Amino acid sequence: MSTAAHHAAPTEPPMGTLRELRAALAGLAALGLPTRLDAFEAELQNTQLDQVPALAERYRQYVRRNTTGQAIAALRMPVSASTTELREKMAAAR
Repeated sequence: MSTAAHHAAPTEPPMGTLRELRAALAGLAALGLPTRLDAFEAELQNTQLDQVPALAERYRQYVRRNTTGQAIAALRMPVSASTTELREKMAAAR
């Protein structure tokens, strides 16, 4: 499948196979995020074969949410910048 809808975003790791999905989940540790790899493996062991695609898609979405450019930038933002941004948003909400 090489349609545009299946191309990965620049920050998204490959997740086309169970091996790649496991690697993508494990890779979240480098970002300081919970990998959820153990939860995936436990669920996979007890999932009916016809439900494996839905299970895989849930965990792909978890990886995608945490590897967007915006998510990575937020994780790398210095505390002082984060504090300033939060104060500005709180002031604007008043």
